[in-house]
Amino acid sequence: MPKTVKITALDDKGRGLGEGLSYPFAYPGDEIAGEIANKRKKTGRLVSLISGSPDRQTPPCPHFGRCGGCPWQGLKYEAQLRLKQARVESLFGECRSIIPSPDLYYYRNRMDYAFGPDHSLGLKAEGNRIINIEKCLLMSEASNTVMAALRHFVQSANLDIYYQRTGLMRHAVIREGKNIDNLIVNILTSDQGAFPLAELWRELKEKTAGVSWGINLSLADRSYGELRQTLGRDHYREVLGGLHYQVPVQSFFQTNIKAAENILTTVKSLIAADGAETLLDLYSGTGSIGLYLSRSVKKVIGIEEDKTAVALSLRNAELNSIGNFSAVAGRAEDVLPGFREKADLVVVDPPRPGLHKKVLQKLGELKAPQIIYVSCNPLTQKNDVEVLKTFGYKIEVCQPLDLFPHTPHIENVISLRL
Repeated sequence: MPKTVKITALDDKGRGLGEGLSYPFAYPGDEIAGEIANKRKKTGRLVSLISGSPDRQTPPCPHFGRCGGCPWQGLKYEAQLRLKQARVESLFGECRSIIPSPDLYYYRNRMDYAFGPDHSLGLKAEGNRIINIEKCLLMSEASNTVMAALRHFVQSANLDIYYQRTGLMRHAVIREGKNIDNLIVNILTSDQGAFPLAELWRELKEKTAGVSWGINLSLADRSYGELRQTLGRDHYREVLGGLHYQVPVQSFFQTNIKAAENILTTVKSLIAADGAETLLDLYSGTGSIGLYLSRSVKKVIGIEEDKTAVALSLRNAELNSIGNFSAVAGRAEDVLPGFREKADLVVVDPPRPGLHKKVLQKLGELKAPQIIYVSCNPLTQKNDVEVLKTFGYKIEVCQPLDLFPHTPHIENVISLRL
């Protein structure tokens, strides 16, 4: 039986909190009719809205409330920014005003879709149900056209959908350039048959720069696999920070490319460099930060676990005629303890769990005059910063940025100095 609940705050995942339960799609100031969804996980379900927060807006997406991709789409953007900034302030005491995303919709350059019953194609909702999406407001119109063509192709070819470990079709990944107009597609299947890639290429070659097919043998629900065939290009092209990139179909790259420019300019504005420094770039990925800063320092040394990303960063350094960038493949916690050079400046951009304790210890020993910490998870960033403070570092600047409008995700850049 639903009960009346007042939403008074947000939990760590950006869900509305009321009477000890977390409610997706509910916001502070709401009064809702809610019920328990999972007592153990302390989650609730919004049954109906009794009275809405003044920060509410009508979500433009018809899938809102079922698809979890944009849980804050019911909030005005000004309120989203205010809540994100307040989150960072609560962790670090004070911060600069949050930098908004240049685009509120159509900003993503990648979307991973899953195939479902009756040849549906879309995003997963609660209980692994597939929402058959005709149009996603986070991707371009060109991408939505390709998604519709993919759905029609699979239906027409009557290809089996993967379900309970049987069937063929698993995922479709669409990736596109935003500053350069080009688009590629990756189809992921099981190993229970061959995918007719040549036929798909005939259908899509006027709409895409390339199509690829890979096999995912994992039981995990992930859109990644061993590439078997590519027709056309196996990468898309992009410009970030004035540099040209070739991004292979299964490589990581910043998802909101225009907002990622804000990260680069923020980091560059915070560093004190005269061109003679050695920059250590930890978790360097495809090299976007290190390559962008390469012309401000003497040399850049990247450390990155993903060998493919390392190869890509070196290739893109060559593509942009950057000769002072190098990168080492390996986990930061394994490679960094053996690092013997003097680092004048360190940039870290770790995954959500934050910095490994061995990395924190080595950073304390290196005693670089400045550390720039770029984070997609301010909570783990806070924990790491507290450790770095024990080595004498102090927060100089705390700058939150919004890369993912309509979600609770926050990017935060902190400058630390000895």
